[in-house]
Amino acid sequence: MNRIIILISFSFVLVIHLLLLYFYKNSQILKPYTKENSSVQIQLTKISKVEKEQEKQQPQQEQTIVKKEIPKIPQKEPLKKSENVKKSENVKKSENVKNIEKQKVIEKQEAIKEETVTTKTEEKNITQENITKKDSTIDEINENVNKEIEALIDDYGKKLRDEINKNKNYPTISKKLKEQGKVIVRFKVLKNGLFDDISILISSNKERLDNAALNALYDTKKYLPYDNRIKKEFIEYNLPLEFVLN
Repeated sequence: MNRIIILISFSFVLVIHLLLLYFYKNSQILKPYTKENSSVQIQLTKISKVEKEQEKQQPQQEQTIVKKEIPKIPQKEPLKKSENVKKSENVKKSENVKNIEKQKVIEKQEAIKEETVTTKTEEKNITQENITKKDSTIDEINENVNKEIEALIDDYGKKLRDEINKNKNYPTISKKLKEQGKVIVRFKVLKNGLFDDISILISSNKERLDNAALNALYDTKKYLPYDNRIKKEFIEYNLPLEFVLN
């Protein structure tokens, strides 16, 4: 144990001596640097004083320089301006020509469009006129056909009335009793001339006269077929039969 304590104390003393030597050496090294720094500071102060004196002298020199008038040098105009102007004028002319050509093209297109529109409207008007003319001609043809058919029906009805009147018999009792009157009989005539749906539309208020009118139709039964130009399936008549004493 004593040895260990002696070794520790010896090592501690060595360390202290070494530290003292280190600090001593550093202090000697720093001393010349401090001297140099002080000399540098002195030189800097001298330089600053010199600079201040120079700055005081500079504004006086500037004032003397400002008083001297600087001769004006005439500036020469660049020669390229005329060339640029000519180029710009040529460009403008070419643009104007292009714009004029574009306007002409647009005007031509508009004129063509207007012509096409007018032609289309004219064609429409012509077609409408033709349609109206066709319609009018068709209407006229239909009217003429209807008139012809009505004339055929009327002519057929007159002949049919004469044939039925041939078979009309005035009842003898009605003659003695002086019964007179008018009976309207409704019936249909088929294509083949046969009678159908025979009935009294307006009575004479005399039963014997009404029956006599019906018997006239029953006795006739059939008449000639009507014209083929009449496209009806049947013709309906309201036939008046009169019973009058002479």
